[in-house]
Amino acid sequence: MDSFSKFSIILQIHRILVPMSVDVELNCDLGEGMPNDEAIMPYLGSCNIAAGGHAGNVHSISQTIKLAKKHQVKIGAHPSYPDRANFGRIPMDLPFPQLQKSLIHQIDLINTVAAKENLELNHIKFHGALYLMSLSSQKLAQQLAQLIATRYKGLALYAPYGSFMAKEALLHDIPVKYEGFADRAYLDGSTLASRKEAGSLLTNLDTIKSQVLSMIKSGIISTIDQKEYTIKVNTICIHGDHPKALEIAQTLAPIIQTRKNDR
Repeated sequence: MDSFSKFSIILQIHRILVPMSVDVELNCDLGEGMPNDEAIMPYLGSCNIAAGGHAGNVHSISQTIKLAKKHQVKIGAHPSYPDRANFGRIPMDLPFPQLQKSLIHQIDLINTVAAKENLELNHIKFHGALYLMSLSSQKLAQQLAQLIATRYKGLALYAPYGSFMAKEALLHDIPVKYEGFADRAYLDGSTLASRKEAGSLLTNLDTIKSQVLSMIKSGIISTIDQKEYTIKVNTICIHGDHPKALEIAQTLAPIIQTRKNDR
């Protein structure tokens, strides 16, 4: 039986065991040197903390974890390609053992700092080019899933529904939180439009609100070329470096809260 046949069986079981009506939360990438972390944190259910690969250091990690603890926000590691110069947003041709060594260092750093605050990690969410590559490269997704399953057992993974990363995570018995993006345009049901493409970054608050409502209420995402795809979401991401990150959080928080109250 090939891996996708196994995935189909797992997905059918997953649909039976997991209710279709689920809580949806806001998450945000934080600890990246942006000025709004403290203001955004109260609106979140979870946050993804830069682990030093693309941004962040021990001080910023500690400050972000303390903020999350204060507001009872779940914390996750946000590792990336080790490329601070390009903010982790350009793919790197690294042998996987070298990449794995960097990812372990990044995730373990977050774990170590969190332990000092008597907190545990909730999840892992890859950043930037590494995140995007894991969605379309089955080989990379398999390697990353194997790493999480063997070294970070019990942690959830944030990944889009239908992506290679989500499929491989389920095959490796990793809890998956399906992630949707509030502030980015889509190419298909699991792939974001390139930041180089006009219109890939959503800035109109009404457009952002409509996209999120469609995802959580209808399970539909409209792409940059006006096609529609089925999508499932448990968590909605706001990029912390978006120029309107705080305004987006303030706009979406009442929607997400209403969704929870309606269960």
